[in-house]
Amino acid sequence: MRKHKFTSLEEQLENMEVPGIKSAQHRQDLKLTIINTKKSARISLWLLLLPVLILLEGFIESAFHVFLPPWSWIIKYTPVMPVWLRVAIFTFVLILIPTIAVLINVLGILWFRYDKAEHVLHIAVRMRRINVIIIVVAGILALLFIGHSIAEWITNGE
Repeated sequence: MRKHKFTSLEEQLENMEVPGIKSAQHRQDLKLTIINTKKSARISLWLLLLPVLILLEGFIESAFHVFLPPWSWIIKYTPVMPVWLRVAIFTFVLILIPTIAVLINVLGILWFRYDKAEHVLHIAVRMRRINVIIIVVAGILALLFIGHSIAEWITNGE
């Protein structure tokens, strides 16, 4: 019967062979990222497709009086929905999805490095133009509707 030797993640990272790096100092300088920047950009663009589509269709309806789905479905079925469901859909589509896109891109551009000797976690930001643009656009979109919700709440309170 074989006995398995259990090692910690820290020991496995220390003993990992890295091609082209010969000194042990470089092994401790291994930088880790949570998610790839290209993958985070792709995921975020897919996530932002629904809120942008709904906003674009709302603009088309107000400018040209043309109803396209899913905007037409929202207009048609919103009056029969309970208020809590309308608020949940609004919050999910126009606030939560852009916020998730921002978080995914922030995790995509952050790099973490642990200095074992000093017991310090270093955080670096890898500036990628597409990820920064997505963070700004999705952040503005989420903040716009958070502000709209707060303004609506204040005006209904009076």
